[in-house]
Amino acid sequence: MDKEGEEQEDEYGLRERNEQTQDRELAKPEAPIWIHISAFTAGPATSKERMILVIEAAFCGSLVLALSAVVDRLYYGQWTLPPFRFLYFNLAQSLAVFYGRNPWHYYISQGYPILLTTFLPFGAVGLYQAFSQASHPDQSLLSKKIRYQLGNTAVIVPAVLSLISHKEVRFIYPLLPLLHILAAYPMTEFFYPCIAASPPRIYHSLLPRRLLLVFLALVTAALSLLTTTSHNTAPLSVTTYLRHQYTTHYLSQPPSTSILTPAPSIMTVGFLMPCHSTPWRSHLVFSGIHGWALGCEPPVGSNATERANYLDEADRFYADPVGFLNTELGAPPRQRRSGLFGFGRQKPIHPAVPQPQLPDSVKGPWDGQPGPKLWPEYIAFFGQLEPVMKTVLKGTKYRECWRGWNSWGHDDWRRRGDIVVWCVKDRVRTKGHRRERLKMEWW
Repeated sequence: MDKEGEEQEDEYGLRERNEQTQDRELAKPEAPIWIHISAFTAGPATSKERMILVIEAAFCGSLVLALSAVVDRLYYGQWTLPPFRFLYFNLAQSLAVFYGRNPWHYYISQGYPILLTTFLPFGAVGLYQAFSQASHPDQSLLSKKIRYQLGNTAVIVPAVLSLISHKEVRFIYPLLPLLHILAAYPMTEFFYPCIAASPPRIYHSLLPRRLLLVFLALVTAALSLLTTTSHNTAPLSVTTYLRHQYTTHYLSQPPSTSILTPAPSIMTVGFLMPCHSTPWRSHLVFSGIHGWALGCEPPVGSNATERANYLDEADRFYADPVGFLNTELGAPPRQRRSGLFGFGRQKPIHPAVPQPQLPDSVKGPWDGQPGPKLWPEYIAFFGQLEPVMKTVLKGTKYRECWRGWNSWGHDDWRRRGDIVVWCVKDRVRTKGHRRERLKMEWW
């Protein structure tokens, strides 16, 4: 990519390239899985087979590593090795804790239940059978060895990942296929008799299993419907709303014969939310949408004392929301009224009057640029913050303009409630069939 294109991307915030980008690179956890399975493969092999395996792995691995190094060099602008940076970032400096700290049993108490849902009991039985010495006459020796390897992998990999304080369910997603394989045998063994043809004398004795099968199928369907259509959907719908606002009110200009003044071309958005709460630029693709969000950059290169006392921007905000807003953003734009006793209406902009200029705030540090944050036209936050925002924005130009239902509950108290958007609206006066855009005063 040429230099001009790179500068344009940085200006619009479509790609942030800085020295910490590679430090925040989080590698996927496939490596422990393949290393563990490869160990089982090399164990029973002969010396000749092991030598062939080592040569092929070295040759193919070198080609892939060289290609990856070239791609990283073109992207980052310097030679780097993301897997090494991942280990240095997460283990040597233990900076992953700044993205969240989870208990040691997270993958047992939350990870596997979320992955397996209604298959969890059968997955547990499958793991027990994989390590059990009990013989199954209908299983071959090869089948038992494979199940043992899969079960061993399903235990060792989460144990290794548990050494890192920051844990996420997505880190163990690659284990889901082998967990299904382990759960398939006990589930089939339990439910197959109740769906296969059976003698009349045992038909009624299998009725509870049939009812249980129907119940599990309904629960699985309900969970699938809930998680794909309604649960935590507001982070997506809020960006869709903001994009629609931009295409409707900023890209759409009135006809030349209209008395309406042309709409501004720049829209500003702020997200007072925990880090990575919305899909951000994957939806807000227009370069005319300038925005900021609370940052959670870890203290790369700091010592242990500095890391112990470090608070990122999101932590500082939620520790004292009112103090943070007053200090970092200053006073919000206040409502200005004219007329007797402060009441009245503003005069509409006439076509002969010069077009209103956008506030200087659009030239501020948006899209990851350095500098203090400024009040945007649209502010998005979770419902648990609503009482604070109502107090801070009382008497200002901000009004609630959108609300999206998010979920019935959340394990993170900062993400509870609806997602609410407050915005600075143009005042619109209706007289007969004529609508006039009124000038928006920011300060």
